[in-house]
Amino acid sequence: MKLIPLGERIILKPVKAEERTKSGIYLPKSSEEKKEGIVQEVGTLKNGSLIPLKKGDKVIYGGYSNEEFELNSEKLLIVDFKDVLARVEDRE
Repeated sequence: MKLIPLGERIILKPVKAEERTKSGIYLPKSSEEKKEGIVQEVGTLKNGSLIPLKKGDKVIYGGYSNEEFELNSEKLLIVDFKDVLARVEDRE
């Protein structure tokens, strides 16, 4: 099954937060929510063009109106494009 987001929405696979820091300190459960995700699918803007993200892009998102669901035992989120704050680029 393939999900296609309608309107100005994207489907993300959330990035799981680390359970402890690099120095070995365990983090409490409340700090586990990391608002980063990997783009799985993109919808369209109001003018009909595609949202300027592509599958595999890593993004940081905000907001609290995200829809969480599970598909094929995989946790996914539907996020409004307006809640995407930045695209993460790994530069070397």
